[in-house]
Amino acid sequence: MVGVQSPYDAAESVAFLLGEADDAHKPARINTHFAYMGGGFGGRDHTPFPLYVALAAMFFPGRPVRLANNRYEQFQSGIKRHGFSLRTQMGVDRATGKIFAFAADHVLHAGGLANFSPHVATVGAVAALGIYYAPKVDITTVSLPSRAVTAGSMRGYGTLQVMTALEVLVDEMCTALPLDPIEFRRRNALKPGERTMTGNTYDDSIRTPEILDKLEQHAIWRERAAEKARGKEAGILVGTGVACAHKNYGTGGDCSLGSVEIDSQGRIAIRIDDTEMGNGLGTAVANRVAAYLGGVADEVALAQVDAFGPLALVKSGDPYTIDQKTQDAAARNPRWVPEISSATAASTGAHVGTHAAAEAARVIFRFGLWPAALDLWRVAPNDPRAAQWQSARWQDGQLTAPGLTPLALSDVAARTHAKNGITGAMAHGFNRWAWSRADFKIDGQNWTADIVALALRRGVGKFVCLDRASVKFPPTEFTRIGSTYTAKCGTLVRVEVNRSTGALRIAKAYSVFECGTTLVPQVVIGQAQGAFAMGVGGTFLETLPLYEDGPGNGKWNLGQYLVARGSDLPLRDLEIEVLPPVDANERPKGMAEVVMNPVVAALMNAIFDATGHRFSSLPVTQAMIKGVLT
Repeated sequence: MVGVQSPYDAAESVAFLLGEADDAHKPARINTHFAYMGGGFGGRDHTPFPLYVALAAMFFPGRPVRLANNRYEQFQSGIKRHGFSLRTQMGVDRATGKIFAFAADHVLHAGGLANFSPHVATVGAVAALGIYYAPKVDITTVSLPSRAVTAGSMRGYGTLQVMTALEVLVDEMCTALPLDPIEFRRRNALKPGERTMTGNTYDDSIRTPEILDKLEQHAIWRERAAEKARGKEAGILVGTGVACAHKNYGTGGDCSLGSVEIDSQGRIAIRIDDTEMGNGLGTAVANRVAAYLGGVADEVALAQVDAFGPLALVKSGDPYTIDQKTQDAAARNPRWVPEISSATAASTGAHVGTHAAAEAARVIFRFGLWPAALDLWRVAPNDPRAAQWQSARWQDGQLTAPGLTPLALSDVAARTHAKNGITGAMAHGFNRWAWSRADFKIDGQNWTADIVALALRRGVGKFVCLDRASVKFPPTEFTRIGSTYTAKCGTLVRVEVNRSTGALRIAKAYSVFECGTTLVPQVVIGQAQGAFAMGVGGTFLETLPLYEDGPGNGKWNLGQYLVARGSDLPLRDLEIEVLPPVDANERPKGMAEVVMNPVVAALMNAIFDATGHRFSSLPVTQAMIKGVLT
């Protein structure tokens, strides 16, 4: 039993490890049970810990084996967020205030093992231009091995570092021009249809103008001059900082497995392969399915790796390196997919983790519940109203349609079972910066959906897999172009600095962001609050020396690695705003990391506004602030 972000990968890796063992040690069967892990932050993505436990268990048959690090051991052996050394330059036309060139060099301190360092470097490079457009871009990013502690897929995945450097540089440029910082961002923000520096356009909404408007209209920004004057009278240095950032979501090789079943009383059961890591995924998938089936699930099972056998999926090759010719040939097999299951990340939970279950629920409604409802309404199949399933809505557990009597979910479910209609659906989806699409024949009708495998259950029968009539996987060259999905966040902060001691207090803060359709509003707000605290810790407290005096010596704990506490935060003066979706059909976006990305830069810009000094390394301590004031 383990808590990991990649259950399928862990199970597959253990099977590979033990598959060639001699007869005395080779297990007859491997049972994997995956526990809720709490937070993952990337540190439990493709972790080797299950392999250590499995290897030890081979030598102690019939006995339990437990591996549990104490805090010192975890500091020593757990992967770390990369230290970055960055040099960033920007050219701006003084007459127009428009960026005409951007260049950056990034060096990642990767440590002794590769882990995900090459991927973090790639994501950091692609994110380096942030929310902006520039016609000329030159970026070099490398990850270098060293004797330092191993770094990997932790807390921001390279974007926090590069966007902090970028947003501080933007603030410096605005001072030099001079130009209002929000107006500068407005002039240079990437617009819908414009290409990112990798040559692609975004496929989802770009809401930077709305976020910048919100920042500009907020009292923290409007009252910055008055607050600075008030502080001067009181002998306190007051500064206001702003930053706006984005974060891609998805990996370019994401999978979603999900099944949904409804019984004759209207009780709903959901199974998915993604796992809970503090992002409320169980509630999120239940809410997304409820939009199609009219009720919140009675049972939700996460981290399922062996619940989707009826799909009979097969894979070959690597979804990131496969060429187009090989993919086209493999796709002729109706059971083939580029990958079966992928790791869970907080920023893909709503976007990927809930996707297959939502598509399964849509099939159940269209071909199971809707025909049963028509039967209850006595609407004939040739009646024009029979084709209006998309206009039906669930309200308080009842199915409503224009001009027809509301029906209780339990009644519709009972009639579906009585008709031996479709009461269960199991689906698989694959995303390479776009969802794959396939055609299926269901009850003599064509059905096209963003899935590539589908199995159906009628009444209380068994699941039966359908052959897809055709399939369109995203082109393999999409791996090269980079992300097509983006979420945006802006942050304002006001800080107060004691002239004599350098002590800093965050007086007020405001973050505004967008995440498409919000599945669990409480978790989204909590994520933003936690991300702000992370940003505060990264700005003022957190540091890990890379070498012998760092956590690799086994002597580090939370007494050395300081994190933000309540006394460091504006607990009653932190305002979080979530933009509503652009329309009722907008899908959920990944937002777990974007809400952290502008926080550090906003704080550093506020420090400059208060003290007149720009810091170029983190963390910025009280002693450092005092040093520039004396």
